[in-house]
Amino acid sequence: MPLPTAWDVQAAAGEPRAVIRVRNLQTTLGATAGQDAWGRHGRAQPAVVSAEAVLATPFAEAAVTDSVAGDTVHYGTLSKALLASIAGWAAHSEKRPAASSLDDVLAGLWRDLTGQVVAGGQSTAAAGKEAGAALLTAEVVRRLTVTVLLPKASLVGEGASLTTTGLLAPQGTVVGAAGAVAIAARTLRLHRLRVPTLVGVHPHERTAKQAVVLDVALDRYDGRQDAYPRLEAFVVRLVEASSYETLEALGTDLARAILREFRPHGPLPDNGLPAWYVHVALEKPIAVPLADAPVVEVRMAAEHL
Repeated sequence: MPLPTAWDVQAAAGEPRAVIRVRNLQTTLGATAGQDAWGRHGRAQPAVVSAEAVLATPFAEAAVTDSVAGDTVHYGTLSKALLASIAGWAAHSEKRPAASSLDDVLAGLWRDLTGQVVAGGQSTAAAGKEAGAALLTAEVVRRLTVTVLLPKASLVGEGASLTTTGLLAPQGTVVGAAGAVAIAARTLRLHRLRVPTLVGVHPHERTAKQAVVLDVALDRYDGRQDAYPRLEAFVVRLVEASSYETLEALGTDLARAILREFRPHGPLPDNGLPAWYVHVALEKPIAVPLADAPVVEVRMAAEHL
């Protein structure tokens, strides 16, 4: 099946009626996973983990009994499970490849929470996982979103992150079973890159560079190896060399360049364009004195070129 976007998953899940969130849980990623800001392996670094569980039903039983009933997920239990998964990764690092990726860590989190694996845009039951052993099941949780952010994995920004959002598959689904099961999307994101560039329509803006703050996301991301150091270098190089008058032109050109030129690990097998849905958001912090910043956003896929 075609890779879905995060919007596709949200639309399939429907409007949430009850949500449990854990935001910005602080932990440390072992030296066997991820790359640092220079693209080096083998460096331990801080990690920030967030999770959002959209429940299948409202808090009917939990609200009536005023207890952690079977129709909800206790945020403390969820927090402990997230930390245990990361700690388990570090504890068993000697059994893992020396250059495991951030995707490997995220896949482990998803598997430990749900007993399911995500691959090819689908979520299916994990082999060897006993039914009912998972913390989160499709009977309680309709949609799950898990994000791992590395705040020190950027030279000019506030970090890089990888997110999986998906619908949980019903228990009993077998890996490789025929037919579509719950869909899942993956998004690679660079957070708030601050890059000086020549941009603006006024005469004084053409005399010197000013900082532009960028968020860049690759939705429908299908890469399994770390690409965020290369993506940041690619974005910074293009933005620093540009001289557009408008953020609209700069954002559109950047999105097109990512789709047409950015290949983190060599040419694609079919020599075509990637399936990514590129999202670029640009801010000019000093452009409007009495506002935080004007913002322009561009979303683009290969079919939009």
